[in-house]
Amino acid sequence: MHNFNRNSYTYTPLFCEENIWKLIESFYTSKLATPIDVLFIINPSNTVAVFEQSLSVDGQPMIWDYHVVLSACFKQQTVIFDFDSRCDFPAEINQYFAATFPENRPVSNKFQALLKAIPANLYLQGFSSDRKHMAGVIAEKEFPNYNIIQAANTAQTFSLQKCIDINDQTPDTHLFTVKEYLLSISP
Repeated sequence: MHNFNRNSYTYTPLFCEENIWKLIESFYTSKLATPIDVLFIINPSNTVAVFEQSLSVDGQPMIWDYHVVLSACFKQQTVIFDFDSRCDFPAEINQYFAATFPENRPVSNKFQALLKAIPANLYLQGFSSDRKHMAGVIAEKEFPNYNIIQAANTAQTFSLQKCIDINDQTPDTHLFTVKEYLLSISP
């Protein structure tokens, strides 16, 4: 599979929700891939175990409060774009999920992942970032060097808090287990 050069896209560490927004924006312009869903990897305890992350040590998972990736169609395959993964960029969806949430490496329920799927076109139009979640956590110079993302469609906005809330029932968003999501996109 063709690998995109992840260094060719806007990327700021610890701002995965904005990195994915910028990637979708790029794909709608370049037509290199067709975005499908923004996948927020979340759970009720805000402690999601994600394997094969660039920052992982000794084969252990990264424990994120949340993580964000993009499912897209590329050359008639469903793929995942994850800037922070050791997997290919993009990775075929089944390979990505097998590496990222390996069945032979079970984790306790506290670390189990759920996927909140938001259609990519709605996310592009409705996502608004305020970056409050990182204020005081990292130095200001480590924030993205572009303006805060504001929703173009104010009728349906997606704040970060809304996106990571497993109880949020915003129309057109869906909560899945990894297996359920794979089944939902299978032909």
